[in-house]
Amino acid sequence: MRVLILSQYYAPEPIPKISELAEALRAHGDEVVVVTGLPNYPSGDLYPGYRLRLVQREIVNDVCVTRTFEFPYHGTNVFGRIANYGSFMLTAPLGALFTRDIDVMYVFHPPLTIGVSAWIISWIRRIPMLYDVQDLWPESVVVSGLMKPGLIVRLLAILERFVYRRATHLFVVTEGARQNVIAKGVPPEKVSVMPHWIDDAPFHAVDHGAGRCIRDENGWAGKFVVLFAGNLGLVQGLETIVHAAALLAGNQQVKVVFVGDGANRAGLQKLAAQLNLREMVQFIDRQPSDRMPAYMAAADALVVHLKASPLSNLVIPTKTLAYLASGRPIIMAMEGAAARLVTDAGAGRVVPPDDPAAMAGAIQELMILGPEARDAIGRSGQDFARRTLSRNVVIPQYRARLQELSRVARDRRTSPGGQG
Repeated sequence: MRVLILSQYYAPEPIPKISELAEALRAHGDEVVVVTGLPNYPSGDLYPGYRLRLVQREIVNDVCVTRTFEFPYHGTNVFGRIANYGSFMLTAPLGALFTRDIDVMYVFHPPLTIGVSAWIISWIRRIPMLYDVQDLWPESVVVSGLMKPGLIVRLLAILERFVYRRATHLFVVTEGARQNVIAKGVPPEKVSVMPHWIDDAPFHAVDHGAGRCIRDENGWAGKFVVLFAGNLGLVQGLETIVHAAALLAGNQQVKVVFVGDGANRAGLQKLAAQLNLREMVQFIDRQPSDRMPAYMAAADALVVHLKASPLSNLVIPTKTLAYLASGRPIIMAMEGAAARLVTDAGAGRVVPPDDPAAMAGAIQELMILGPEARDAIGRSGQDFARRTLSRNVVIPQYRARLQELSRVARDRRTSPGGQG
């Protein structure tokens, strides 16, 4: 099978799903080519070793990668985001011209604009596309505060329906997201629920010594560490975690730690300073992906938070899977699908979003439980992830769908009256 993967993000950017899929397909003997942008996520700064060029090619872990120009930006300015998304939308089809014959295309969404590139490539190359909807647009950009309901959002909704109709098949993460897409006019048979996966091997390889080293180097000795790892963005609503820390300021044992970068990091740091939490709330720069399992193992509890909205009930932040694999208790400050996942896994505590008091209560509850009870909760989540969400379980389902689409398209081309 010859697969084109289209994604605005790719390694070394910290969104491992696309590179893991590419490398897994390559390991199965499939021919894989990737068309992606210039690495600048999540800071918006171009990564060292790259420069602004229209097209450049490289080999990343035995996968052929073609990068096309995009305007590096990931801040809060709407026009900067439009320039970022729009530039890649226009140049990505050029990258497809450099690829060999292909049978099927996998598309990672967001942003929504990549769907336009995918449609152009699919039309030019006459190939089916599997469109993987990880984030529902335009709802997510409204929730993030980047845009307000109005003409642009209505135009995005029209574009969304255009892209969905032209996809051969769509994947969504939850049943709620599936119903959302169907309500927008997509035939039910074109939409499947397909969960995230996690490569849990690096988490099982972490030893206690690595966790102790992390605690020592960051000054966590004797602290109950509550960790948020990942994108410090607007839609996450992480101010709730800072306000929860303020409610616990009298407890010298609690340490709240943010590891990562993003559009809202400066705002969170300013809030922590205003609340006199400089000693209690710690900000650590984004770490290499191979260090994150040790950071999670070093924490006493891991927290997920997303702003309350109808959209948040339909999604499961991908960090949840890493948290499960880490074997640490989770505080899930969401409702809907993400809350059900943590409950089904027996992996922690669920509290309402945007509720600092409830989050502070969950932190206190886990702290009182003691290390043995917390370890048992963590193991429950880890076992659940291994059984149902590991890459060895989920990626074969992706490959099977890609093979099916490829086979159907090949049969149509070679049948009487087809294109072949």
